[in-house]
Amino acid sequence: YILLDPGHGGEDGGASAADGTLEKDINLAVALPLADMLRVCGVPVRLTRDTDISIYDASASTVREKKVSDMHNRLALYNNAKIAIGIHTNKFPQTQYFGTQLFYSANTPESEGIASSIRQNVVQMLQPENKREMKKADSTIYLLHNAQVPAVFVECGFLSNEAELAKLKSPAYQQQMAFAVWS
Repeated sequence: YILLDPGHGGEDGGASAADGTLEKDINLAVALPLADMLRVCGVPVRLTRDTDISIYDASASTVREKKVSDMHNRLALYNNAKIAIGIHTNKFPQTQYFGTQLFYSANTPESEGIASSIRQNVVQMLQPENKREMKKADSTIYLLHNAQVPAVFVECGFLSNEAELAKLKSPAYQQQMAFAVWS
């Protein structure tokens, strides 16, 4: 199966936009239609979450313990999948940055090819002006650094860019992004 991982969730909102929009909500809003598209095409798919939750162990009590447990549980799901795709959104202090960016695991050669294909689809279908380069994940991206299956992160856009935020909040654009990731 393909694992879709809408990043963050529950207590962990991820990045937040100036208007209060949370990364976790955009990530889920892209991942759910993506999962539907995959299923319609007969592709087995699982999600790390399909609601606003974290997936930490019940024994985790502090925020740190919950975050560590959540990451370990996500990694276990990654490593049981055929392919893992993390859905995220970006944020920078400067507001001029825009565009989808792909990160890929260095642990399997297929990861770079998957990232390249998704990047090409996004540029052709949604963002012809996107010049953002793909990047090999380093140890700062725990899930990609430790994944033993082909794995990528799709940073769908920048919450810090007002024009891109408006797109990311649009259900039509969320569907288009999902389609670009799947195609």
